[in-house]
Amino acid sequence: MYAQGDVLLVPVKAVKPPMTGVKLATPDDPVILAKGETTGHRHAFYNRVAMFRDDALARAAHVPETLYIGHVVVAPGGDVLEHGAAQGLAGDHDALTIPAGTYIARRQQEYPLRESARIVND
Repeated sequence: MYAQGDVLLVPVKAVKPPMTGVKLATPDDPVILAKGETTGHRHAFYNRVAMFRDDALARAAHVPETLYIGHVVVAPGGDVLEHGAAQGLAGDHDALTIPAGTYIARRQQEYPLRESARIVND
């Protein structure tokens, strides 16, 4: 698993992406997993990544709907998950090198003492 702020990437078996609704990352049009509520920084891939949503696959993997961002397919050679205002602009989390594979991208939860679980704000 790979965690960066409020985003968690969980490796899963490779799945066939749908015929429509797939977003491919490019330097000019990145795949953005989440935007920070506090800083405005974004968790984004800028290269060899495709993302799609499949709610049925997420439910089969026991990911609650409120936490599911999407499925991420990282091409051979891997890619870097950056956190900042734009590509190459460092945010408050280190960039992560993510190896090739298929992942479920989801929001992280925190469990404060004596409180219910809540989504992490970044």
